[in-house]
Order: sequence, then structure tokens, then C-alpha cells
Amino acid sequence: MKKTIFILIIIFFSNYLFSQDTNELVIPTGISALSFVSADADKKDLAKEISEFRSKEFIVNFIIGPANSKEIKFETEALASDNGTGIISVAFNCNDINERGLLLAFFGNNKDANGYVGSAYAFRYIPLSKAKDMLDRIDMVMESHKKYISADINVNNVYIEFEDIRFIIYKDGGEKIRVFWNGFEMIWEKTSFDKTKKKLEKWFS
Repeated sequence: MKKTIFILIIIFFSNYLFSQDTNELVIPTGISALSFVSADADKKDLAKEISEFRSKEFIVNFIIGPANSKEIKFETEALASDNGTGIISVAFNCNDINERGLLLAFFGNNKDANGYVGSAYAFRYIPLSKAKDMLDRIDMVMESHKKYISADINVNNVYIEFEDIRFIIYKDGGEKIRVFWNGFEMIWEKTSFDKTKKKLEKWFS
């Protein structure tokens, strides 16, 4: 069952715009939007909706742009996601505008303008070459610092950045990638990360 999704849009942190047709309100955050969801929403169902449908809405609104009289073809494929909240990865390709890359959906707790903490999601698009560089670097850092990270569990950490996304790599019952972006703080599960990297390379090979 679909749950009502509440989206808050703040323009210059002060102007509010409500949709007349839905119960949605949107907060622009750069090229994405921070979208809050109802507390009783089924997280697994919503994660599927985000990866399969809301990702396409983001793509046409923020990557492709107006079609006007044109017919624009594009392809997407969900690569990996954690069960429920977490990081959802989607591959995107559009030959008509010569654009392709990785779309990351961050789905977890965040804070609204009033300080209320609730479940929310937002998209971060990364062009293909940069996405590959980011994934390769994370993989390389995990491998090259494996001995250091393993020497003291949940104590030794390696910190790296990619543009506005920050990563802390450590070990706690296995290798962990803690990700910070746009108010989100979450674990990118190693299985989900590996699947994202492998399937992205295969999809664009």
C-alpha cells in the first residue's frame, strides 16, 4: 500500500510552496530535494518505489530537463539497495543528451527546517567517470588500509572525501563504510557497495 509522502520545499530557506494536487512539500538541496516520508510507511516498499519510480522522476526533472517537442529515450537499472533504509544505487544512461552515470538515493533519518528528525530520502547524481573513480578509490582505500583497520576494531578509521560526500571506513564485525551527505549519516553495507561497483561496470561495459 502506498503511503502519503510529505515533501518540504524551502526556497532561500524562507519561501514555502505547496502542491494543490498532493500532500507534498519539497526542500531543494542543490540538485536534489530532501523528501520526508510518513512514519508508518513500509520502508521496504518505499525503497523499491524510490529505486524504480522516484529515481526516474528525479532524472527527468534534474538531469534530462524539459523535453518540449522532443522524444527522449533513457535507461535505468536498480543496482543494489539495503533492506529498507540505506543507500540505493541506480545506473542511468541517456544517449539523446549524452549523459550517463550513477544515481545514489540516500534513505534514512534526517532533520527538517524545524529540527524534527524523521525518515527522508534524497538523490545525489554522479557522472559515470567520476562514479567509477569514487568507487575505485573506496575499494583501493579499504584494501590498502586493511591491516590498519583490522588492528583495532571500531577504533582505527580512514577518512576520505568525494566532493560533498564524506566516507569513514572502519571495521566492526566486518568492513564498514559510513557515509555523510546532506544531513544523512548511514552505513553503506559492503555487500551493497560491492554489488553497486560490479553491476555498474558490467552495465556500461
